[in-house]
Amino acid sequence: IALRDLEIRGAGNILGTQQSGHIAAVGYELYCQLLENAIRTLKRQPLRTPLDVSIDLPWTAYLPRDYVQGQRQRIEVYRRLARVRRLDRLHDFRQEMRDRFGPLPEPAEWLLRLAELRLLAAQWKIATIHLEKSAEVGSSATDVVFHYRNARRIQELAARSNGRLRIVDDASAYLRPTNAELGPLALYTTLKNLLNHEPS
Repeated sequence: IALRDLEIRGAGNILGTQQSGHIAAVGYELYCQLLENAIRTLKRQPLRTPLDVSIDLPWTAYLPRDYVQGQRQRIEVYRRLARVRRLDRLHDFRQEMRDRFGPLPEPAEWLLRLAELRLLAAQWKIATIHLEKSAEVGSSATDVVFHYRNARRIQELAARSNGRLRIVDDASAYLRPTNAELGPLALYTTLKNLLNHEPS
């Protein structure tokens, strides 16, 4: 049904070369979840709980057309990635991609890195992650902003961050990367190191 609907309505820019990371990681997943839960409702099956984490970072993340050829096949890969809920399954998915299509090109690698960060953020009950220019007068710094849903979890995460993660109100926490950490790979590594612990 999802494939046929996309064929009729068009996929927009979901599969295009200008695809941004958060659309690939969030938008298509939401599309799949809505369709899947509609089908489950008709079949009187329990609904799937969405992985409700949005990461909006300026990374180019998508499946290139010359890597996964054919729109139908790319849609299927996006659909399967959207359903991954565990890090070990994501590792298996990455290996399967390499086996089927060859070494991952940079945009596909970033798509999986975003998926990994979303899984890590979900266990800390983080709703969104994005970059924001500092509001401090005279500052040109950039902060990573975390909007969270669970105060106890974010307090535990802040306690493990060696003072780097600052809780600023009852919904937001900030981490200020160094200039060296603002590059895509360095920022990914910083966020992964922060989130890559299981909550107690």
